[in-house]
Amino acid sequence: MNDRDRSRGRGPQRPGRQDRAGRPQQASGRPNADGPPDPALPDDVAASDLDPDTRRDLLSLEKATAERVARHLVMVAELLYEDAELALAHARAARRRAARVGVVRETAGVAAYNAGEWQEAISELRAARRITGSSALLPLIADAERGLGRPERAIEIARSEEGRALRDDEATEMRIVEAGARLDLGEPQKALVTLQFEDLRPGRTGTAAARLFYAYASALEAAGQLDDAMTWFMNASAADTEDATDAEFRLMEISVGESEPGDVTATVEDSGTEAPAPAHQVHDVPAQDSTSVETSAPSVADVSERTGEQKQAPAARVSPPAVVADDAPSGGAASSSLAAAYDALLLDLDGTVFAGHSPVPGAPETLESLQVPTIFVTNNASRRPEAVAEHLTSMGFSVSPEQVVTSAQSAARLLSEHLEPGSRALVLGTEGLAQEVREVGIAVTRSADDRPLAVIQGFSPDTSWESLSEAALAIRAGALWVATNVDATLPSERGLVVGNGSLVAAVAHATGQEPLVAGKPAAPLMADAIKRSGADTPLVVGDRLDTDIQGAHSVGLDSLLVLSGVSTASDLLGAPPEQRPTYVSGDLSGVLEPAGLLRAVPSDDWHFEQAGNALTISPVADPPATLSLLPALAACVWALADAEEIDLTEMVVDSDDPQTRVALESFGLIGQ
Repeated sequence: MNDRDRSRGRGPQRPGRQDRAGRPQQASGRPNADGPPDPALPDDVAASDLDPDTRRDLLSLEKATAERVARHLVMVAELLYEDAELALAHARAARRRAARVGVVRETAGVAAYNAGEWQEAISELRAARRITGSSALLPLIADAERGLGRPERAIEIARSEEGRALRDDEATEMRIVEAGARLDLGEPQKALVTLQFEDLRPGRTGTAAARLFYAYASALEAAGQLDDAMTWFMNASAADTEDATDAEFRLMEISVGESEPGDVTATVEDSGTEAPAPAHQVHDVPAQDSTSVETSAPSVADVSERTGEQKQAPAARVSPPAVVADDAPSGGAASSSLAAAYDALLLDLDGTVFAGHSPVPGAPETLESLQVPTIFVTNNASRRPEAVAEHLTSMGFSVSPEQVVTSAQSAARLLSEHLEPGSRALVLGTEGLAQEVREVGIAVTRSADDRPLAVIQGFSPDTSWESLSEAALAIRAGALWVATNVDATLPSERGLVVGNGSLVAAVAHATGQEPLVAGKPAAPLMADAIKRSGADTPLVVGDRLDTDIQGAHSVGLDSLLVLSGVSTASDLLGAPPEQRPTYVSGDLSGVLEPAGLLRAVPSDDWHFEQAGNALTISPVADPPATLSLLPALAACVWALADAEEIDLTEMVVDSDDPQTRVALESFGLIGQ
């Protein structure tokens, strides 16, 4: 606890008896051999006030101990905001009696966090993770690292394999903490990139949306984009139905010029370190609902009490402003190539680098000219890395097996995490897949009669009715089912052919089961590729929205969609948020183009006029900047679709400019 907190009366005090409102009464703690006296428990606080699920977590304790621990946990939840120091004292009392119970350590960690005891919070939350195995506490741990003045450590946690594996609200919380750490380091553009592909849809309401919008607004303010910052503070205010942020106050500060551009720490209380106070604010949970104190979505500035009526900002369409890589100035072409903005490229193969036995035109030359590491990431599990590298070499690429990561490898690793060494798995796929399974210590069979504990399914052109039936029999008998990927099709020189996903669907239909999936868009393969690359900010490059691009989203990476394979320009315009790429290019050579021209954001080079479901495009630049046409069009259409201002099934795209019309025709968009 820092000196400033002590001067404000928040320093350590002798624990006293508290009533249900947290008012001090006569102290009556009892000595504790393991530490200071316990805070007194009011007579009207009962163990039955605790959430039943949490009480069940205490069943391993002796009855009297469980009752006392439960009452301390109730007090933590009730006092968390009224008296953070006393809440922490109750949490410590519970911990002394039940240090091996996960929910107790979690509650102690949250209470320490709320009291500004960052190191204690980290220790307790890490202990809770070890006991429960849950990664849900990672954002809070990372934010406490910020409180200790270690934003680099917070970013390291966010970019770790566990941090990237978070999903839904937990993933968003982690991204907000990471953005806050970027602001601590004076990197507002990187903070914006971190948040840009979260769910930034104006009109959403609730604490999670409000805190996300607030974080985005703070990053915009730090970047000097004050007009956009005001818009997003208004969005945060409109979303903030529970008064969880001070968005109205921040909006007022900007509008009257009380804060200087880029100064987002002006209202942050001194945490006793050189870093701003951490992002999270602990959200009070009534004791009758739960004593496992819930943490709300983090923001990048402290939350102060709001006053006055909530200001309703318009929820009309507001597109996120253009955010470009550090070397790419906003609103124009970057001064260097897209590839130069990242420290590695994670490249899909089929449809991106080659199709069947032919390279994509220009791909070998493009890769040869790159100065950044390249990792080839393929969902195809039919060949081992050595065979993939040999195939690429035969087409003119310079590739080693160490640069290849396959879904077969990731699926075998996933299998090994669920089975003991020496267990048996039925392999439905090529001998290459079978060998990957053997190399992780799992025995291989092709028959359900051998009672395998698992089935692993990958693509093979020799898959038959008999082999599919063996897999179905084993799965129906209770075997774990792992699929290397669920790609419905594979690109070839003749067009799209049946892929592993279609064969997986046949087994799913026969068994009523769904497999664990290793390949894109699932995270295991992407996580393995990131680990192999050793990169901090790799770029994913692929031709499929539903695998490559969605896979990039699953691990929080930027992505480039190339139109040389499966997904078309029309597919791009209709992509849901989780399948929208950061950049768009006709083929792999786009990595050599300026990043600013390929980013899917609004562009000053194009004017879009909407009339119902008709969209007319006019170039502003002369000559037209055709490279930026499709990315800018995608950004415009996505914004209209998200705001339900256009029906994509009826949309018509056209242009009065002949050169622009030719470009649209080349994308197959005229008449769409």
